[in-house]
Amino acid sequence: MAVATSERIAEEAGRRSEPAPVVLVQFPRVWGRNPSPFALKLETWLRLADIPFTIEESLRPDRMPKGKLPCIRDGGRLIADSSTIIAHLKATRGIDPDAGLSARQRAEALILQRLFEEHLYFVVVWARWIDPEGWETIARDFFTRVPAPLRPAARTILRRRFARMLRVQGLGRHDRDEILARAREDLAALSARLGDRPFFMGEQLTTIDAVAFGFLANILLVPVEGELKRLAQGFANLVAFCETMEAGIYGEGRAEP
Repeated sequence: MAVATSERIAEEAGRRSEPAPVVLVQFPRVWGRNPSPFALKLETWLRLADIPFTIEESLRPDRMPKGKLPCIRDGGRLIADSSTIIAHLKATRGIDPDAGLSARQRAEALILQRLFEEHLYFVVVWARWIDPEGWETIARDFFTRVPAPLRPAARTILRRRFARMLRVQGLGRHDRDEILARAREDLAALSARLGDRPFFMGEQLTTIDAVAFGFLANILLVPVEGELKRLAQGFANLVAFCETMEAGIYGEGRAEP
């Protein structure tokens, strides 16, 4: 009996020492998924790393560290920035989907990540908030939680804010044709890098696939019509990649957090 009791105590102690589920703080979902490429990247990474998490929706990035979302709550800490969060979880959970990558592959993955996060992201912002075809959908679907009398002002303020951001970043200084030409170059480069492989680094799912899905799904799998989406649809392997990720990570039978 004493042995059995000791074993139970040890087992319970082991359970208590396991990290509590991560709380993912992110914008509310729209169209059945998170409309932020960075939030969708992080949610996808948590799923592929099989780290338990719950979701807390927020419309107040100004209350978060660094003034942006997503963030996580982990062990009493509030941690911001999707890449910083992933690095933290790799270190604290001992889980690294990239462990099998060579130094060259890690370098290639970082270059791809910069393309997604430091250039294609701003094209997505332009296609949603500035281009009239995309703005029509955003104006209709993004403000449903704002009281009706305040929606016109909220739309105007946010659209102007994104326009200023794009001008400061530089993309907003180009005309529509120039922006779309750059988007085509980005997508063509990504398509060429993916080739006929299922994932960007080959047969194995790695962090760059979570990054890619966060951005490509927010172009291809959302009802924001426009030339950016039509360009992306012209690359069959990027479409197939999104469909594979959607079925494997978010497919039927997967438990929602």
